[in-house]
Amino acid sequence: MRASRANYRDRHGRGLRRPILAGKVTTGSAKATRFAETVAVVCFFLKNQYPDEFGKLTWVALDTPEVTGDEVRRWDADRNKCEITIYRVPIERLGHSRRMDANHERMHVEQAVFEAAGYLTDSDPWRFYERWQQGPED
Repeated sequence: MRASRANYRDRHGRGLRRPILAGKVTTGSAKATRFAETVAVVCFFLKNQYPDEFGKLTWVALDTPEVTGDEVRRWDADRNKCEITIYRVPIERLGHSRRMDANHERMHVEQAVFEAAGYLTDSDPWRFYERWQQGPED
């Protein structure tokens, strides 16, 4: 009979064991939070840099879209409400053939937001992205 669980985990005097993947894998809720934060940062940027076009912008970050055919949408935009909806799972799992690092994943999210913004304003989304790449004004 074991005295305690701590003694059970301390085999052969080597100290307590830790989880195999400690700190190497993020949980689903952490991914969703990071995704929503990235969407919010880009949308705040659009509101601040282009107040005439995006002053009333609202956004939503959801896991998946409603499937209505063969195409899986990565984003939706409603021009009447000035609202952008970005879908996490299609962006993370579709569109690139190899596993990317966190920076590439963030860039895919940013690209989807800029594409939706371009749709809202009926303009080239690259104009927003180019300004984004310039960084903060001095």
